[in-house]
Amino acid sequence: MNDDEFKARTIESPKPDPVLKNTNLNLYNIILYIILLLFSYCNGSPLTQGRDAETAKIKLAYVSALSSGTATLTWECTSSRPGAVLYGKAGIEAAAFSLQDSKIHTMTLRNLQSDTDYVASVFCTDQIESLEGIPLAFKTWVSDFPNRTRGLWLIGGIGTDSHPVPQIDLYDPVTSTWYPSVTTQPTPRAYANVVSHKEKIYIIGGLERQGAAWVASRKVEVYDPYADVWIEFAGLPVANQGGVVASIEDAIYIVSGTTTTDMTTGTVLNSVVGMVPESGVWNNYTSPTPVFARVDMTGCGLGGSILISGGRFYLDGTPQSTSDAYVPSVNSTTSAGEPAINPGRHGAAGVCIRPKPTDAYPTDPEWFTVLGGSTGTATTQPAAFLVPSNRTDFYQIGTAGFVGGPVLPASLYYPGAQASYETRKLYVMGGASSLNVPSDVVYSINLQNPIAGAWNPESQKMPVPRYAHKVVRIDR
Repeated sequence: MNDDEFKARTIESPKPDPVLKNTNLNLYNIILYIILLLFSYCNGSPLTQGRDAETAKIKLAYVSALSSGTATLTWECTSSRPGAVLYGKAGIEAAAFSLQDSKIHTMTLRNLQSDTDYVASVFCTDQIESLEGIPLAFKTWVSDFPNRTRGLWLIGGIGTDSHPVPQIDLYDPVTSTWYPSVTTQPTPRAYANVVSHKEKIYIIGGLERQGAAWVASRKVEVYDPYADVWIEFAGLPVANQGGVVASIEDAIYIVSGTTTTDMTTGTVLNSVVGMVPESGVWNNYTSPTPVFARVDMTGCGLGGSILISGGRFYLDGTPQSTSDAYVPSVNSTTSAGEPAINPGRHGAAGVCIRPKPTDAYPTDPEWFTVLGGSTGTATTQPAAFLVPSNRTDFYQIGTAGFVGGPVLPASLYYPGAQASYETRKLYVMGGASSLNVPSDVVYSINLQNPIAGAWNPESQKMPVPRYAHKVVRIDR
């Protein structure tokens, strides 16, 4: 795949920010006085050119294009005038101007810092006494590949050949475009602990296929989607598969899981493993309060806590319904009685839906969702017995408990799921419809009020069927 095929552009419409209007007024006047002097030298005096005495006003102003290092501003004047821009990160730090009279000005600011907030004011003027600019605010892209930032990354899992799927696929919900085999995982794995942390994808542990046998893994492989580079990190102290992984502040944590393919002999008991990637050192944390001894729970990080629910009990493999939360800052689970899902199941997809202030719908509620899974009892991994479920549970943070949502169109064990804040949809991808029969179907539901909505099949199916995989986006 070449860069032209992979690059996609979006136009952001920033909201006006009044911070510029009275900011650094002396600097405004100094810079614009220099600009006006240049205008006079290049084009003659405004009076000698017979221009309108009336000051030009701005009819429309917006950011028409962004990249990681540039921003293009466009604005329209009520009459033909020169244009100017004052801009900076925390205030006015630089100026740019056009010497040509025009009603419509388009100006590209260059050499900006990536992933950085900027403020700017645009002007239509050739008279220093008529400086009334229109304020704009924008943020440069983290990279020149916005579809990698907003896209949904499908990682790992088991394919139709009962082997781990090596290819990593990317789906851009904004354009409904699949990018198959964006990269290939060095060590293909299923049931891995997969998490995005600081715009990189960490694939931790899981099961490797060695000949006819599945083997629990200690490997940690990290993918940088912007540089398209793989890095191998220090391995886990002991293997871990089927745990719950989350990124909390500067560290990555794994809760529960098992060290073997037989959960009755290898389940992690009452401890959490964590690492600050910059240090490359894994640490074990023994919680003073009990941590669920389970495999294949649903979970994710939200608000400094790791939410966990369901899974199968380590002694007999029975599906569970209770929930809890582990708080890394105090190395403890919560004392509150967390809500339960219904019915109990393991291998469900889970997503913490976390709108940001910069998202298209920043006031949408936060949700913890549990989707699909199996209600069957099994102690081995991969599970030798499944009862796939079409049940969904939605817990709106701050409410009393889980609410049963609309059922999935198909019963699915170990699907992947992730939210798109740009399209305001929650996606469920793949999963097993029965033992060792992976699906390639994608379903979505509107996030405005998912418990009252309906699941709809997407027209674009996954590049390859898979289950026991994960779906992540790198900006959450």
